[in-house]
Amino acid sequence: MAAEQQLPLAGRVVGVTAHRRSEDQIAALERRGARVIHAPALKVEPVGEDAGLAAASRAMFDARPDLVLLTTGYGLRRWHDAAEAQGFDADLLLCLREAAVYVRGPKGRGAVRGLGLEDAGMSADETTEGLVDLVLAEHGGDLSGRTVGLQLHGIADVVQRRRLTDAGAKVLTVTPYRWASADDAGQVPVLVREAAAGRVDAVTFTAAPAVDALFSTAEEIGLHEELLGAFRRGMLAATVGPVTAAPLLELGIEPLVPERFRMGAMLKQLTDALAGPGTTHQDPGQEPSREPGREPDQA
Repeated sequence: MAAEQQLPLAGRVVGVTAHRRSEDQIAALERRGARVIHAPALKVEPVGEDAGLAAASRAMFDARPDLVLLTTGYGLRRWHDAAEAQGFDADLLLCLREAAVYVRGPKGRGAVRGLGLEDAGMSADETTEGLVDLVLAEHGGDLSGRTVGLQLHGIADVVQRRRLTDAGAKVLTVTPYRWASADDAGQVPVLVREAAAGRVDAVTFTAAPAVDALFSTAEEIGLHEELLGAFRRGMLAATVGPVTAAPLLELGIEPLVPERFRMGAMLKQLTDALAGPGTTHQDPGQEPSREPGREPDQA
């Protein structure tokens, strides 16, 4: 018991909303002594043989875009997998080779290089907004007469797409994966009820849509205000970066946002916050340097 009490998160309860590769996060929290409620809100669902992806891809290839914006490395890999399966991988590579390819983050850059290509630039803050900022800055804010291919990351980013069209671009999109419910065991309502009752110390988020999914569930079971109140009374919301934090800020919740947008940094920040000011801790075990399930939101 004495050894258990020395763990920095002993006696703490943490909700984890991630689905993809959540095991690393849960194991890291449990090594620190936390009790984890795993409530996977959403999962990434590759479209694979989806005829819609093939049609959108062919439309983009026929348009021969001047620029292609890749929002996630995971999305590019799934796009290429589907292209190989459906026989249009040569067209995809030609499209990317002929266009100026811009990426949102280092994983996107890695995926481009994995195909033997180079990108034309990467956003400074690993956000889609920053990616569009970069493209507009490099083209003087004027994309008139240019065709832009945009790989979406599971959800339609209407605001950033509108910024491109307002600058004069013709924008064509592809969506290599979508978000789907992952709560097969019904744990999201359990997390909502426990949090609303004040029995949860923190909830971690590795994708912005998971925030919406959690609060949508709270609305469905009549606990939206109670869940919101729990966060405002001190239950912590830990995020991997500003994209994930955005919907929380819109709700009036001030989340934890690490300087490095990685799972390891998120968990260290959360541990320090829950362990108390001025407390330092030795991470038990090996911690991943990058957050493995973050790509659909932040890559």
